[in-house]
Amino acid sequence: MHVSCAVEGDYVPHSAAMLDSVIEHSGGCGVHVHYLHGPDFTPESERLLRGMLDERGARVTFLDIADERVEGLPTVGFTGKATWYRLFLPELLPDIDRVLHLDADLIAVDDLVPLWETELGDHYLGAVTNVFMDHHLHRPGQLGLDGPETYFNAGVLLLNLAALRADGQSERMLDYARRNADRLEWRDQDTLNVVLGHRRLALHPRWNAMNAVLNFPQSADVFGAEAVEEARQHPAIRHYEGPAQNKPWHYLSDPGTRSAYLRHRARTPWPRVRMEGRTPRNVLRGVRARLRP
Repeated sequence: MHVSCAVEGDYVPHSAAMLDSVIEHSGGCGVHVHYLHGPDFTPESERLLRGMLDERGARVTFLDIADERVEGLPTVGFTGKATWYRLFLPELLPDIDRVLHLDADLIAVDDLVPLWETELGDHYLGAVTNVFMDHHLHRPGQLGLDGPETYFNAGVLLLNLAALRADGQSERMLDYARRNADRLEWRDQDTLNVVLGHRRLALHPRWNAMNAVLNFPQSADVFGAEAVEEARQHPAIRHYEGPAQNKPWHYLSDPGTRSAYLRHRARTPWPRVRMEGRTPRNVLRGVRARLRP
């Protein structure tokens, strides 16, 4: 099972938890991790990750993406550089026909083999349809897409690398992204949808059980009530997409959905989790001091 992820900055420990969960739910398949990173990735992080994956019996290849490769792409803000690295996978893995690309903010909770063995045919990729909040429903139309039902979430992508290579889709995506950099609100996800969406295989929502799938009533309009109930009761990949408080390492996240992440994080070289969103103690002390009569 070929699995890829792209990481920078503070997301290295989160990616380690994600990879631990993938190996646990790989159904006994050998796992080969293709770890995409930029020049800021440290030798110490590589050493620790390699040691962890070796212990789990997984292979790993570290792929360094030079900053020059993402010149002209929007990289300032919430997504950074790493989100674009997946576009280079067809050329980075020339001898591999398919890869399961996973974001770092997710945890596998059930057997991934059925997903890995999904027949893609001539589709460029398999992905789960996105669930929009009402004020975002217009966005697919702005991108020239037929409607919200055609737009997919890029957190879980089963990529047909052979087809993408054969049709030169990496260059098409990079060209589109550079020409439209100012209007890509959701960066590479918008680009993937515009360029590849017409040959996307829609996957069951349990393969990308996003917060939106689990919590938004309108998810039943997207997938049907039965599929949503299956995803909620038996998710296979739990994706903590959304703003900071949705992440399992945030102080305000739901403790019930946080537990799977914490269990896998405890098995990594970074077992201690500094929960984000707490007010620092020194700030609290200053506030209390000012409030004293």
